[in-house]
Amino acid sequence: MSDVIKFKLRRDELVMLAFVYLYLMMCPFNKVEESFNTQAIHDMIYNTKYIYYYDHITFPGPVPRTFLGAFTVALPTGIVAQITGCSKTVTYALARMVLGLYVVWSFSTFRRAVKKVFGSATATCLTWITCSQFHFMFYASRTLPNTFGMCCLLVSTAYWINKEWDSFLWWSGVGVMIFRSELVILLGPMLLLELLFGKLKIEEILTPGLQTAAMILIVCCSIDSYLWRYTVWPEAVVLYYNTWLNKSSDWGTQPLLWYFYSALPRAMLLALPLSVAGFLTERRVLNFVTPALIFLGLYSLLPHKELRFILYAVPLLNVSAAYILSKLWRSGTLAKLAVMGAFIGHMLCCSLFLSASYHNYPGGPAFSALHDQTPCSQNTTVYIGNYAAQNGVSRFGERCESLFDRRWNYVKTELDVENVRKFDLLLLEPKEAERYKITHSVVDKFHAYAGLKFSKDPPFVMTKKREAIYLMKSKTVKKKLMVKNS
Repeated sequence: MSDVIKFKLRRDELVMLAFVYLYLMMCPFNKVEESFNTQAIHDMIYNTKYIYYYDHITFPGPVPRTFLGAFTVALPTGIVAQITGCSKTVTYALARMVLGLYVVWSFSTFRRAVKKVFGSATATCLTWITCSQFHFMFYASRTLPNTFGMCCLLVSTAYWINKEWDSFLWWSGVGVMIFRSELVILLGPMLLLELLFGKLKIEEILTPGLQTAAMILIVCCSIDSYLWRYTVWPEAVVLYYNTWLNKSSDWGTQPLLWYFYSALPRAMLLALPLSVAGFLTERRVLNFVTPALIFLGLYSLLPHKELRFILYAVPLLNVSAAYILSKLWRSGTLAKLAVMGAFIGHMLCCSLFLSASYHNYPGGPAFSALHDQTPCSQNTTVYIGNYAAQNGVSRFGERCESLFDRRWNYVKTELDVENVRKFDLLLLEPKEAERYKITHSVVDKFHAYAGLKFSKDPPFVMTKKREAIYLMKSKTVKKKLMVKNS
């Protein structure tokens, strides 16, 4: 086995894993971007071979996604869940813990490769910089295609550093062809730079590359076509949909340089100026920074932008920052105090980001509270509004439904005045809820993040909240319960 791959974490990497799990516990619910993999993990664990009951059959989404990432998480999670008999809520937390472990292990692999180039001090600083950046750690346990792509990127980059081309091609192929096709404009420049500077010959990678691509394509298409019930290469469809058709713009657009002046400063914080300093003063970091900058420049051409899309560049840029930080740490007491002050500042920023994220999934607690309204043994029909479905609701929260016991029916189709009476419980936004107060009454309200407010008194900065979801109960159900109790 290559010395790149080791299944062992250092103490500081265990601290990193603790950060990942802390963010997981503070924000245990999911958003719509994570829904496909979340629901697929649920179905693989609880519905197993009954494919026609899988969530994607009923709600296929705008584009097909691969099941391979979900499978790698569902397999160990399902074994633990079956042995322990834990609840669905705990199972979902276990699934995200498995994914977080994959990311930290991948980072550990990357870190060891960086250590060979820059030494142990830079490698240690790389770990602590990453721990102090909220977004990388927060997304490490989220079931996004980007998270699976990040694992592949970190491991393939480690092989790139060590010049192990067959393994690099394998992990790059998995990342690009299965999870996130945009990784080609980050991993591709790594190879191009090697070719341009004569460190690699095209014949060394052409045949192995084609063989690897063919194997990955066969495996991916075979498994995903079986589960989707038609022939498909999911990531090719996603690439066509988002890039050629530019359909991703339907979810909003940002200015051309948004990644540089908004996303990167939030993702990297004070590591960004350190990264620039490293880029200007140390030649060796150019190998890491140049592919990242090419990726950021090319990806900026797509109008639809989100911070999570460019997180792949952050570990590479952090290498440059870590090199400068290691030099500062050895520069004397004053420099050490400055570094510790910066780290504390990062932690305060992380606290602020975490506070905002904590209030960003109101559908989760609303869905949990909904199950306390009537017993699972009673036939109940639930309507889940669009906002709740996109901000916290998943099948892992369905406490009162199993494959062969469907006394509770969860519905996400359109709601109107004519069919509202058939629903016992509703999760709606406040404006939408006003229409149905004749038939249903509000029993609870749930709030969402609405920005920041500043004060002259401690803690100086606080999160603002707004009413986001109403839990409503049928007045008919209330009367039935009152009669039953009497």
